[in-house]
Amino acid sequence: MAAEVVISGEDGRLAAILAALRTSADKTRKYFIGSLIFYLVLIAVFLVLVLTVEDTKARGADIGILILVSLGFLGEWISALRGLRGTKITIGSFLNLLRLPLVERLAELEDASRWSDEDERLRAAMEQLEHQAAAEEEHRAWPNRALSLSVITIIDLLIWLVWDNWVMALINQGIAMVVSQVHINLGPKSSIQALQELKGEK
Repeated sequence: MAAEVVISGEDGRLAAILAALRTSADKTRKYFIGSLIFYLVLIAVFLVLVLTVEDTKARGADIGILILVSLGFLGEWISALRGLRGTKITIGSFLNLLRLPLVERLAELEDASRWSDEDERLRAAMEQLEHQAAAEEEHRAWPNRALSLSVITIIDLLIWLVWDNWVMALINQGIAMVVSQVHINLGPKSSIQALQELKGEK
């Protein structure tokens, strides 16, 4: 559930925005933790299959799926939800998937002593909410969905044409398409909902 937005003057508006950002940060972190566990389990399973299965066609299909899952795992690092675009990052911080600039920015916004002008603080908070909402929308947008489906299709064509296993390619195509779209839909949308509610109250 998105944070409930209750507006009562500028103080209430700021409190609502900060609450929405806290919710978004919390859900984004949980989303990445869940994704990490999901992908690591699948990578482990298909790595074992690749190393133990003797049938050439079956091993080829397992290799293809292992590649697909590994690409999904690596894709988490460039997800729009991380909010790294436009920020200064080091290699170490980039490799830390749970390092979210949103959390750092939220800490600044919550510290009233950093701000001499409450109007400026409110504007900065609103800009951050809009930035996060845009990232959540980008995560759900058709280019991201199309990219996921394209990668799945290419891998399954390899399973079919290179390892001559059209049955596994077809099965994986169906399952992977559904899983990828569900995974995208499970991404946080707290900022989108909060921004819509805030704008609706104007």
